[in-house]
Amino acid sequence: MSALNVRPMKTADLDDVIALHLEGFPGFFLSILGPRFLKLLYSEILKRPDHVAMVAVDPTRQVTGFVAGVAEQSHFYSHLIRRRSFAFAVASLSAVIRNPRILPRLFRALKYPRQSRTASAQALLMSIAVKPDMAGKGVGRLLVTAFLEAMSRKGAAAVSLTTDRDSNDRTNRFYQELGFRIDRVFVTAEGRRMNEYKIEIPVVSSGLKY
Repeated sequence: MSALNVRPMKTADLDDVIALHLEGFPGFFLSILGPRFLKLLYSEILKRPDHVAMVAVDPTRQVTGFVAGVAEQSHFYSHLIRRRSFAFAVASLSAVIRNPRILPRLFRALKYPRQSRTASAQALLMSIAVKPDMAGKGVGRLLVTAFLEAMSRKGAAAVSLTTDRDSNDRTNRFYQELGFRIDRVFVTAEGRRMNEYKIEIPVVSSGLKY
């Protein structure tokens, strides 16, 4: 994968990132909320001083994959609820009109800041996606490795993530091969069984300010 360059995500990358997210997670809740919602979410991530967001770019400068997360997830989600609830409500309005059944799930999301405080690690890998034609070529491994190194430089001692437990063997195996270990298993209100993974990383430096 030497031909790929992994660099920090920029605002100019957001359209490509959103397209990759929609392609990589068809039918998932955030994808159902639509491109406008996703653009607002990733824009808010990029505004955080503790964010880590990176893209893999091929020699033609095409974004072939991305990874994004924050070092303090409870702070991040609390900020969104306190300061950006209205903006996210507007961004999700068209999705709610098309599918009113998602409204209860949106309301449940308001409780997430409290739940995130009990996560196995505050540093969170929120999202990662790779172009389908690049699957199995090491792009995801490259992105996760760069993500963990960047989190270490921000002072994070461990990183957590969640993914579906059932019918998701390839993804679970991917994280396990990278050194992530299952910290807990839980069931969402929608009945999805989830694995929460955690990996400990050596701290290079600290000094985050909020």
